[in-house]
This record gives sequence, structure tokens and C-alpha cells, in this order.
Amino acid sequence: MTNPGIIRRASLDDLDRIVELEKKCFQDNLSYSRRQLRYLLTKANSTFLVETYEETVRGFIIILYKKGTTVAGVETVDVDPNHQKQGIGLHLLKEAEEEMKNKGIKKIRLEVSTTNLAAIALYKKAGFRTFVLLKNYYLYNHQGSRDAVRMIKNLH
Repeated sequence: MTNPGIIRRASLDDLDRIVELEKKCFQDNLSYSRRQLRYLLTKANSTFLVETYEETVRGFIIILYKKGTTVAGVETVDVDPNHQKQGIGLHLLKEAEEEMKNKGIKKIRLEVSTTNLAAIALYKKAGFRTFVLLKNYYLYNHQGSRDAVRMIKNLH
């Protein structure tokens, strides 16, 4: 990592930058709307963390929890394209894992497009393994495919 940033809980003050990052990382029909991101930040049963360097949000992660289960889901990991390949995504995942362990989570799952090779590499580096191929998982094409892989990681 070039310039290690600080990871902290996201706040409403971060929402404009979070929306901006989401639009940089995903095309319009794939990105979360401002309203959805606000809900995930303020009302959802979630952990919403941001990575900042010199007060600038460079990335964020959203983890969703379902009551009555020890499995959590990675909803999204976004890193500003100008700051990718610097360890920010991995740093966000590691911090989120600590948060999940503190909540009694035993397993993490996520879905990622089969064509999002950079994300798959990140998740593998973080210790996730491919569990199953999900044909036609997405409503819209993600980089030319509607297929996803579900990846899982056991927390100890």
C-alpha cells in the first residue's frame, strides 16, 4: 500500500463521496442509487466502512447481516479507480472481518461477476474460495456476463 489510510465507520457526511465512488466503479444500470446507499448507511443491518487518506474517501465496504444467522454478506467493495491496486480493498476487507468476528459471524459470502477478474483476485487474496457458479445471476450484463460466482470464507 502506497499511502496507508484510516478505516472508520461511514457517516452521512461521506454520502456525496460514496455516491461519486459508486458511479465511478459501476455503470448506471449496475450502481446503487443515492437513496439505496443512504438506506444501507443509515437503516440497514449493516457495517459500512470507509477508507480515507487526508480526509478523502478512497474506498468503502458494505457488509449486510441477517438476524438469526452467523453468515454475513459482502454487499459491495468500491475503491476509487485512481487508487486501485494499492491494498485499499484488502484493508477494508480485513477491517470488516474484525467487525464481523466481534458480531459472532462465522462465515462470509459474496457474489461477484465472473468477468470481474480484479475483484475475484482480491477476494482470493483475502482468503475467499469459489463455492458455486450462478448462471444468469444478474439482471444486467456485468462486463459482458450475467453470471456470477459465489465465494465464501470461514472466519475462525
